[in-house]
Amino acid sequence: MTGYVNYINMTKARSEAAFREYLEERGPALERLREALLADGQDPDTLLDGSVESLVPLWRWILAHLTVFDAPGGATDPNSVPREQWPSWARHEYEVMHSLSLESLFLIDGLVSYLGDVVQQHAPEARWEIAHHRIKRYHLNKHPVLVSGTGENHNYLPGLPRVHAYGSLTGFRESPDDTMADYARDLIEQLNRGDQPSEDEEMAEEEPLVEVEDLGDDELRGRELEVSLREDIVHEHNRVVGRMIKALKQEDGITRVIREDREVLHVATPDWSTDRMEQWVAGYLMENVGG
Repeated sequence: MTGYVNYINMTKARSEAAFREYLEERGPALERLREALLADGQDPDTLLDGSVESLVPLWRWILAHLTVFDAPGGATDPNSVPREQWPSWARHEYEVMHSLSLESLFLIDGLVSYLGDVVQQHAPEARWEIAHHRIKRYHLNKHPVLVSGTGENHNYLPGLPRVHAYGSLTGFRESPDDTMADYARDLIEQLNRGDQPSEDEEMAEEEPLVEVEDLGDDELRGRELEVSLREDIVHEHNRVVGRMIKALKQEDGITRVIREDREVLHVATPDWSTDRMEQWVAGYLMENVGG
């Protein structure tokens, strides 16, 4: 596969090819992680023992070895190599990888493989599928996800590690050593529960988490995007939304964020697309709220 097409915009045939590619990458990505551990004097067989607890020292090690692409020691700018050499999930996301080096993307890719193995060992009914949803702009449509039961709960494994890696590397947020272990425990519980919803999931609505509309150019404010948040998120997690607004204001390319209403933000930006904004907001809420 060549070119850059986000999962959401893929045709059925292309999403199936991307799904196969993602699964085919899991083994090589894990082997590359083992080689990196070995080169650093670690024992991969001891560290990667398949337990949830092993994700604690592994995540600590990965955080210590993340690099920006212009760091001393030859860290590689992902854009300096053909995009086909990136992990496929990184090629097909709207989220820009910012300053993460190619080496760091490979570490995250290996973690994603190992995380999936650990989760499936403890949730034997879990399986990989292509996410499908009746809402076309659903943020995980056509992504490779872990599911169980009827497959309605979609778990896209690269999302949380990528966000935490970038936040930790840039100093935006700390990522505790047990972040991935806690994430794995939650996934295992959810996947083993199958179609039985938790109390939080029973409250979830069918409407999308976030919708973004391009309002065009304003003479005073420039180009604006209107971000509409799902009502239950705002009412139940208003503090998270407040923190999200502060974080969004610090992103490159965002010149102004105004909260027009409890559920509506107006964001001035010269270069962010509606898709990129939707992916960023959805990713932040998924990380900090869940679901």
